[in-house]
Parts: sequence; C-alpha cells; structure tokens
Amino acid sequence: MKLLGTRSPDAVSVDEIASAAGVSKGTVYYNYGSKDELVSQILNFGAQKLLDGLSQAAACADPYQAFKKMLEFSMDFVASYPAFVQLWMQEQLSADTASDFTSTPLHSQVTTLLIEVLERLVKLPKAEKLPVATTIFGATLFNARMSTTRSDELGRDQMVRSVLLIVDGLLATAPPAKN
Repeated sequence: MKLLGTRSPDAVSVDEIASAAGVSKGTVYYNYGSKDELVSQILNFGAQKLLDGLSQAAACADPYQAFKKMLEFSMDFVASYPAFVQLWMQEQLSADTASDFTSTPLHSQVTTLLIEVLERLVKLPKAEKLPVATTIFGATLFNARMSTTRSDELGRDQMVRSVLLIVDGLLATAPPAKN
C-alpha cells in the first residue's frame, strides 16, 4: 500500500512489492495472479473499510449528526490510510484504467450513502442530489488528503466544520425533509 500510494502502480515493480512484503515474487503471483489483481484487491479492501465506517456513521438517527460523523470518520480514515486514498485517486484519474475496481466505483457507493442522509435532512430536486453529494464527498476527500501531505494550521475539526458549511447552506435554503 505504501509503495502504491507514493507512485503510480505502473511505476512500482512486483519485485519491489515482494521485497517490501518480505516474500518472493512468485508468492505475489501465486496469491494474486498479477499486479493488477493485487492493486484491485488493495482498493477493494480499503473501499470496504471506508464504506463500513461511513455506513455506521450514516445510521445515526439525526441526519445532521450523521453527516458530521461521516465527515469525522472520513478525515480519520484518510489520516490512517493516506496511501489508499492516493492510490484510489490515481486510479480514478487514470483515463485508461481497466481494473475490476473501476466497475464498482467507490464514488457511487459513497454518494448513494450521502444522498440517503440528504433525503432525511432536506428536500432537494432529484437533479441536485448527486451534485451535492459529489461536492461533499470531493471536498471531504480532497481536504483530508491534503491535510496528510502538509502541516499547517488546518486541523481535523476545522475541516469537518468547513465541509459542514455546505450542509448548513442546504438547511438555510432548502425545505426540510418530511420524516
């Protein structure tokens, strides 16, 4: 994960991966078949950890608190697994990626969770739900990842609060959801 998070998968050899894991190159191929499959398995593992935590946070009865918990979890997840996020972002930005992981996009699963929480909070036209969820996801992911690459005055709570301003704007401008 560390190797693949610092350089693109194409720039990391199976020999390097095997050496970092303390196994032979043959063991890597035996267990994964190919480097692409290894990358796919790493991405699936990280995505499942992220989705499990977000799902748990989204279950909070108060939708505003659910957003807050989801943001806090996301910030902590990225701080704990910055290489996963970097690798995932690289894969998403790669135009010629053909890995199995791209057929079940993390973005879609996360935005679906965010939309479910949005629908408990405010009434939005259908055409606005995905862009709002994507904006929240993107702002959270980007800010969290940037905070792991620099040391400045922006702390976790400040970044959570800044993304919650999007939610506050929705509360101020959209009708509340009828529960």
